[in-house]
Amino acid sequence: MIGAMFLFLSFILQILLWLVISSFILPMPFSDTGTVRYRTLPYITISLIILNSLIFIVLQAPDLYQGFAAMEEGDPAGYDMLNNFVQQVWTFGFRTSYMREGISIGGFTTFTSMFMHADLFHLLGNMIFLWTFGRRVEDACGPWRFLMFYLLAGMVANLGSGVLNPADFDRPSVGASGAIAGLMGAYLLLFPGAQVNCLWGLGSIIRWPIVVVAHAIGSPKSLSVAPMWRWTVRIPAWPFLFYFLIRELLPSFEVMQQGAELSGVNNLAHLVGFLAALTIIFFARKDLVMRFFSGRSV
Repeated sequence: MIGAMFLFLSFILQILLWLVISSFILPMPFSDTGTVRYRTLPYITISLIILNSLIFIVLQAPDLYQGFAAMEEGDPAGYDMLNNFVQQVWTFGFRTSYMREGISIGGFTTFTSMFMHADLFHLLGNMIFLWTFGRRVEDACGPWRFLMFYLLAGMVANLGSGVLNPADFDRPSVGASGAIAGLMGAYLLLFPGAQVNCLWGLGSIIRWPIVVVAHAIGSPKSLSVAPMWRWTVRIPAWPFLFYFLIRELLPSFEVMQQGAELSGVNNLAHLVGFLAALTIIFFARKDLVMRFFSGRSV
């Protein structure tokens, strides 16, 4: 009991440390600030977050983390647990050989790989972005069209990463990030003027002297009534999303030109998923599409 409690607390501390480190230099968006037009509960977004989390916690995490713990204690059973985790990734992750040769579950891995994750932090990062950008996109589409778009973007991202990479790689690609990249692209197209709340340590530090000066000189601007310190910063979404696109673009071109084995981050899948957002017009509500093409705010 004590060991389990200690393990849980250590996970919480690791998560907090990861949030602080990863959101200090670059902003980490965690919430959209806009008001949904149709005021619907984003239950598909919530359900996807729950489903991804349950699959990892129930099916993957026990073998991964208990395996590492057993290995540290010298228990040979740890190798079997880690081997089970690896087998899950290699079976349900997207692999080009499964597409070409029809091995195992074949092309179905374009679907299953979206619900597998490499570790806890891979899962957390994806779910934070899914919540941030999924809520308003779901509202714009309606729940079931949103789900179809999400799955389409993720499957196209997987297929694109295999087709556009000239290297004959056969390492599994896992994670929801291709589908979430599609949501980010859709968010940029539909809500280019939107703002998002971010955890951003450097931004909070930069903001503080500006607000202090605004208070001191009695500026009539909104900064003069803003709180002196905030742990979060509100920023326009489009610079962040364009930064994401450019960050994925350069390594993706290198992969397409020279070919490379998948390692770490599948930038090419992110880029293809982002570009799949061009299909969002076919999934958005009809009245919203009319507003979009007439140049009015959606």
